[in-house]
Amino acid sequence: MQVVLIAPLLMLTLMTIVQAGLIFYAQAVVEAAAQEGAAEARRFDGTEAGAQSRTETYLEALNSKILEGRSVQVTRSAETAEVTVTGSVISLVPFLDLEIQESATGPVERYVPPVNAGGAP
Repeated sequence: MQVVLIAPLLMLTLMTIVQAGLIFYAQAVVEAAAQEGAAEARRFDGTEAGAQSRTETYLEALNSKILEGRSVQVTRSAETAEVTVTGSVISLVPFLDLEIQESATGPVERYVPPVNAGGAP
């Protein structure tokens, strides 16, 4: 009788532990992809399309099948660039719906002419 009660509880505990590992891994993948895309968008000659492509390529290279329904949003202005990656982590526990989101933001590289400190041409 006790085995009948303990076995499902043990299985649920094991699935929850594995689920936590999947969540932490997916969080790391999403964060790294957002940072990679932001680095591309921040470049002097960077574009939103280039950052989008770089982020998607990075996610594919990591074979991130644990992330379902992912989306990448890139915004770039003259001063800042931001990449946001969202998605749902696959669920081993039936009643969980786990969506994660990470953003990376930074200043856009730009040319600043040198200051003529000595007055010489």
